[in-house]
Amino acid sequence: MRVRIAASVTVLGLLWAGMPTASAAESPTYNQDVGSILLENCASCHRPNQVAPMSLLSYKDARPWARAIKSKVASREMPPWFADPSYGTFSNDISLTDDEIATVLAWVDAGSPEGDGPAPEAPRFSDAGWSHPSGTEPDYVIEFPIAWEVPAEGETPNFNLYTPLPFNDVLRVSATQVRPGNYAATHHITTGLVNMPPGKVLGTGPAWSGGPMVDYVPVDDPDADPAAQAIPAGRPQGGRRALDPEAREEAAAQRAGFGPYIPGVGADVARAGQVREIRGDLFDYVIWNLHYQATGKLEQARPSIGAWIATEQSSQRVRSLGLREATSEGRQLVAAPPLTAEERALAGPSQVGQGLNPTLDPIPPNDGNWTVTGVGAFQNDAVIQSLFVHAHVRGNDFTWLLTYPDGREEVLLRVPNYNFDWQFEYELAEPLRVPAGSTVKSIARYDNSRNNRRNPAPQKEVYWSEQSWDDMYLTNVSYINADDTSEN
Repeated sequence: MRVRIAASVTVLGLLWAGMPTASAAESPTYNQDVGSILLENCASCHRPNQVAPMSLLSYKDARPWARAIKSKVASREMPPWFADPSYGTFSNDISLTDDEIATVLAWVDAGSPEGDGPAPEAPRFSDAGWSHPSGTEPDYVIEFPIAWEVPAEGETPNFNLYTPLPFNDVLRVSATQVRPGNYAATHHITTGLVNMPPGKVLGTGPAWSGGPMVDYVPVDDPDADPAAQAIPAGRPQGGRRALDPEAREEAAAQRAGFGPYIPGVGADVARAGQVREIRGDLFDYVIWNLHYQATGKLEQARPSIGAWIATEQSSQRVRSLGLREATSEGRQLVAAPPLTAEERALAGPSQVGQGLNPTLDPIPPNDGNWTVTGVGAFQNDAVIQSLFVHAHVRGNDFTWLLTYPDGREEVLLRVPNYNFDWQFEYELAEPLRVPAGSTVKSIARYDNSRNNRRNPAPQKEVYWSEQSWDDMYLTNVSYINADDTSEN
């Protein structure tokens, strides 16, 4: 099963699931009832070298937090889960039943007793803090070469740095994880695979316009042949093979890299018999898209990437369908041609920061119901495995609608109360086979009004970019081709 292990900056991020109901005659105890729940469902975050501020690996660790546990469970604030139960069934659903909640509350009301018998054994964890459910260390680690300093105050723009990809073949992996190096100061990190643009080399320059000088940015190559400027940017440099049109299309589909770090995301583990491919034969560099936030004190962050090598020789390759064509407030954008350079230049002054969604209008001030719709189509018979969305604090609710070629429709998922702190990938309990020509639509509503308690500035327009004061609309569907039984 492909899982996303939740990580949260929430102090009391406790995840419980699958607890047996206590008998009426006896109060539940830690050793017999509650300890196994904490270890199986909370300890992935509540352990040393992880996002949570306290460990819950033993009764001694958990007992002082008993009243807080009761409060969070009784209010259903914990464990966090945001899918509407009316639509779909998900394998990573961590919500509790009424009986399970009653059992946890009864343990606390009884004085949180330790109980008789041996304590449950703590699961195995990576000594370095990686989040693979097996507890194993990654087979392959790429550390960013420097620790980035985050100022105590002010805003740090989102920026890109580059490092050489340390292999030149296809790395087949069963899991990957991006660790931030500093949870408090990191808003998000995304990684991708790229090549240097023609006439550029890796060198020293500003991290962003007007930013500090740093290595690991593209700079002009003083030795470049002017004719090299005519080489298509998709062509690998540094001796890797040239890309014909078909290979270039394949390269575009493989640029996702090792995945992201965003709140709520840990190790990305493929389902049994499936792999992801990291294409070192097509790309030379890892691009690190870094976004940090001030905490009130000087911080340092040195991110790293971990990969677990796939052991199976013949496996299905996991793919991603991005829902990128969009409408905004009913204005059709799907068929709109790409903006010309002149049009982009004219749009620039009024649409600063909309590089991710250049065709979308800004969200107006004080608008509590701004809608955006994305759609993607399957070119082949496919098997849908999971659904994911990334937005910022104005993201309010999201609905995924599957439309079959014959016009039938099915709601796959509804998230009525999106929460930036917990960005789940919703894993279908039973993967869904769909025929070629099917589409998935993601309908999003954003709340830029004062009713949104997390909204920092309802009186301002909201642009589309990576910056936390702006917002984002990035949705995708994880799937495999139905006939994709063996790719090597």
